[in-house]
Amino acid sequence: MSLFQPLAWSLARAETELDGFRGWLAGQNFVAETPIVAQITARPHLCGLLAAIAGFSAPDLIRFELSLKGLFRTDLVLGNDAARQFALVEFEPAEATSLFSGRSTQQYRPWSRHLEHGFGQVVDWAWIRSDHPHDIALTNAFGGPVQISAFLVICGRDAGMRDEMERRRFSHRGGSVRIDGVSARILTYDGMVREMERNLAVAKSFATLP
Repeated sequence: MSLFQPLAWSLARAETELDGFRGWLAGQNFVAETPIVAQITARPHLCGLLAAIAGFSAPDLIRFELSLKGLFRTDLVLGNDAARQFALVEFEPAEATSLFSGRSTQQYRPWSRHLEHGFGQVVDWAWIRSDHPHDIALTNAFGGPVQISAFLVICGRDAGMRDEMERRRFSHRGGSVRIDGVSARILTYDGMVREMERNLAVAKSFATLP
């Protein structure tokens, strides 16, 4: 039996929820994981906009806090049932050191434990699918086979990058990494909002076509 709930995704509700989240985020500086995830998960149609960032059409399945085999958990999964396509999303804190560690040399800061944790989660999910593609627990949880996957990690804020080198490092890692040939994108929460705004504008333009 599928562990997902149906999502009758609405463009108008997605726009309203994005407006609300954008306003809330603009009023924050740096913020811990619990409050920012609570703001996102209270807005399921906002979450649906993550599907376009992951590269597939409007989702009709959603699940928060999905766990398999009692080992690995992901914060959000969005699915398109007809295409059997699923995006697995990890949310991490949006604190000052969520992207790069507070410990550093004069010129270099290593990646933070928060970002590495989120990325490690999607690596483990990719391994489950690769190692157990026909496992009954996997197919039951997803209501059938998973044909296409996508991975997203949302972590930190733009202001957490202190110079151009960190911005370039983050841009490269955020858009260049693939796991088993599948894109594993990493965005800040500010970057997530910008991507949502662009995708929403595109969706609205198609909605007005005759």
